[in-house]
Amino acid sequence: LVHMDVIVAIQRYIQLMIESVKGMKVLILDHETMGIVSSVFSQNEILQQEVYLFELIDTPNREVMTHLKSICFLRPTQENLFLLSDELKKPKYEQYHLFYTNVLKADYLEELAHADEHEVVTQVQEYYADYFPIHNNVFSFNIDTSVALSPTAYQNTLDRTCDGLSAILLSLKRKPLIRYEKSSTDATKIAQELVRRMNAKEERSLFDFGRKAGGVPVLLIIDRRSDPITPLLTQWTYQAMVHELMGIRNNRVNTGSGEIVLSALQDDFFKANLFANYGDLGENVKRKAMEAFEQGKRNQNIQSIEDMKNFLQNYPEFQKLSSNASKHVNMLTDLSSIVSSRHLYPVSEAEQELAVNSDHSFAVKTLTPLLSSPKVGDAEKLRLLLLYAVRYENHSANQLGSLMNMVLNSSSLDKQETVGLIKTMLLYGGEGSRSGDLFGNKNWFAKAKSSIKRGLKEATNVYTQHKPMLAEHLNELVRGKLSEVEYPAIEGKIDRNKPSDIIVFIAGGATYEESVTLREAKDLPEFANVRIVLGGSSVLNSSAFLKELARLRDSNMRN
Repeated sequence: LVHMDVIVAIQRYIQLMIESVKGMKVLILDHETMGIVSSVFSQNEILQQEVYLFELIDTPNREVMTHLKSICFLRPTQENLFLLSDELKKPKYEQYHLFYTNVLKADYLEELAHADEHEVVTQVQEYYADYFPIHNNVFSFNIDTSVALSPTAYQNTLDRTCDGLSAILLSLKRKPLIRYEKSSTDATKIAQELVRRMNAKEERSLFDFGRKAGGVPVLLIIDRRSDPITPLLTQWTYQAMVHELMGIRNNRVNTGSGEIVLSALQDDFFKANLFANYGDLGENVKRKAMEAFEQGKRNQNIQSIEDMKNFLQNYPEFQKLSSNASKHVNMLTDLSSIVSSRHLYPVSEAEQELAVNSDHSFAVKTLTPLLSSPKVGDAEKLRLLLLYAVRYENHSANQLGSLMNMVLNSSSLDKQETVGLIKTMLLYGGEGSRSGDLFGNKNWFAKAKSSIKRGLKEATNVYTQHKPMLAEHLNELVRGKLSEVEYPAIEGKIDRNKPSDIIVFIAGGATYEESVTLREAKDLPEFANVRIVLGGSSVLNSSAFLKELARLRDSNMRN
């Protein structure tokens, strides 16, 4: 049985694809498959396998190289069909080996066959690599917006989501029971469309993997709206922090000094420190820098021909070590200057207070100096205001109006836009739009439980007390306690046994904090022998989430 490892699944497909074509070849990609390939292999690793060149299919006037074979690794889109059909009428390469990331419809194949007048197409395969792997157990579809869409754009997003989820199931060879968040239109539509595809006559046999021993695998489709808190919080573990403060896309980060690659596959230090908190990270980067410094000192001490020979032999290793050390030192320097210039320590402490505790007067006391301070940035004030609005939405002593005035008097935020954003946030993720018990305050038992949980967590870091709603979902799912009313199965009977495999998909975007939740679950006894994979329409940080809310606000204002 295939492991629940999305990186290995994609690597295996690309490896098979390249090995199936002998001799020198060109790899033709589209913008999405370029991102998919580069998230699991470096350019060098691909070039070492007799790949002479990478090309994008939409690059105009590509060179004709009829002595080379081509591998086309493409998504089965209309645009790619037009581009490839045009090219097949005037081929640039000796052979075309076509690999599509998803199921091809019969008419798509017919059009390709019709265009292949010169009979240069050697093979057509479906390799289900239609998603962006981020960790072994985290994936994204890089869908940047899921709100305020026109009917056509909504349908395209729904199709792209179901393409991606089909590919996840086919590449991991799992036929799960599908459960979905009933109160969410998006989750419901995704679940219905996915089941329709799995049962369609032409695709049904693809999903016949049989079920193995152990609980039935589960795909749980939930909506970002049920936890609008997590994407608003400042992060303090390495990868999550880099994404929050700088942004990561397909393992690339734009820093002040240019683009750098941060990939756990190509960087052992990053792999070891993905989930390291900010304090430990500082120590580990310092250790890494000292190691490079010591090695450099040894290299300066060359006194014999033997020393010189050793130096030259070890030089590439040393160069790799020192450039890796300086990359992480620079990263840490950038993070640290952002943390201090944006006053993120006090801001984060206030965020956690709002997310985790329910002492209203203490929250107001904590927020007042921050919201009225000219030193705290507009984005931070906005996040704190939104967190307060959701947290104390129905509190009898709600002070949203006066807190908002503080913000408007000490920032350059526009009043109408800010009021609109708060209203939008409450429509999007307020109590009326959420399933589940986000703040653990719907019944006395949950309150008691959350205060016990809080007691146990007192020892943890004040900046990382918050646990995403996902932790609760997973906990209930493995104990057979997830509500069948709020999260029904679309067809098939809900199995109360512990599922051996869980795939969670968050419509509207997942976060790196939720990937930390998966990491923490691994060490808990109730998750022994349970494999979990998490995916999202995208991977959000607070600025991407605020952009989504602003889109929704502007569309509501227009309508």
